[in-house]
Amino acid sequence: MKKLAFIALVFCFINSLAWAQSSIESKASTGSVYSKLGVGYPVSIANTSSRSSGLLGVSFNQNNVGNLANPAHWGNTVYGLGAGGIGITSYHASSNNSSVTNLDFGVQQFQLQLPIIRGVLGISGSFAPVSETNYRNFDFKQQIVSRGTTQDTLQYAIENEGSGGTNSAELGIGWKINKNLSIGYAASAVFLSHNDKYVSNILTSGYNTVSYTYKTSGVGLGNRFGAHVRFPDLFSEGDQLGLGVAVSLPVSISASQEKESEEIIQTLDPIELGEGTIKLPMKVSGGLSYRPNNLIILAAEGLYQGWSDYRNDLEDLSQTGTSFVDRYKMGLGMQYLPYRSGSDKFLSKFKYRIGTSFDTGHLQIDNKNISTLKFSLGLGIRSPNSASSIDLSFEYGIRGTNSLNLIKEQIWGMKLSVNLAEIMFFRPKLK
Repeated sequence: MKKLAFIALVFCFINSLAWAQSSIESKASTGSVYSKLGVGYPVSIANTSSRSSGLLGVSFNQNNVGNLANPAHWGNTVYGLGAGGIGITSYHASSNNSSVTNLDFGVQQFQLQLPIIRGVLGISGSFAPVSETNYRNFDFKQQIVSRGTTQDTLQYAIENEGSGGTNSAELGIGWKINKNLSIGYAASAVFLSHNDKYVSNILTSGYNTVSYTYKTSGVGLGNRFGAHVRFPDLFSEGDQLGLGVAVSLPVSISASQEKESEEIIQTLDPIELGEGTIKLPMKVSGGLSYRPNNLIILAAEGLYQGWSDYRNDLEDLSQTGTSFVDRYKMGLGMQYLPYRSGSDKFLSKFKYRIGTSFDTGHLQIDNKNISTLKFSLGLGIRSPNSASSIDLSFEYGIRGTNSLNLIKEQIWGMKLSVNLAEIMFFRPKLK
């Protein structure tokens, strides 16, 4: 139990450090410009090690790494697992007229996974982002005020800053029915917290700065199901084919929105104030994985989200040329685990991962899909004394386009994940 308490302490420290860093007000601490729309940009729930190979981890499981992608994998839990981490991502956004670079530092998902009956029944508790809002935009304008001798040219800049998103607090259970079939279920509370702040900085003297913020909050209930089927010794002795699927049902969030300002002002609100419903769409993820031997994992995985069914009573995008469309994402990846070979060479002590993914995106602006292409590399560093590990992942991606005067983003990211694994709840044999 001391080691379990240590796991919890480590992740509390990581989360506190990351939240402290991300709360510092800086023009550099912003993310994708496309996170302004809706409830933020969707975040995929992935196994902390699979992410660095462009995958989710829904079709395969590693006993020494926590897995959020598929509740069915929790039935295979042997170790007490803790998984979480931090990441830093650079977004270089450019249009036909200008460019800007933003830097986003934040907390990744956190999970604690424990065995009830080792290798048969396991539970998982987690906190993970569902969507992220993090942007800052500047719009410079000028306006002629008054007439005649009192006429003046008013120059001003409107700064629009957004933060928040939706997060899921989830608790679930997985059951390994037999050596070939596992199922799982998880229930969650989905929290929405979103701030959309506007500040007018008037360059002409004699005018006061005006600021106001739209604040949106709410909560809904989520349900997720998973299944995994194994086909051992399919083509040769010792190989294994895995088929996994996970389904997240739609979530209806009862939300409220208000406008706060230190001044008494009147604005033409582009959004509805008061109460309403925000409906997040159903998500289906699945894939195939193949282990030709104990050293290599090959996988093809993908997901579907029905964003065309997204509903937000508190936002009207009908005049912006923006619409929500169904999202499809596909990833191909490979993991190479040479430490299992028993080699004592230095390069054989690590885990290696590589992969790529293509995401059609959930946004369509002026009839143009905002898609994302990413390439990923990963390195797993094993603990010399336990099954724990540290995973480093690096990614490069391209999102959007410069055509039709839209914004294209080049994305550089680095993430650090800590995977703590320890055998628990059994009495060691006396020597």
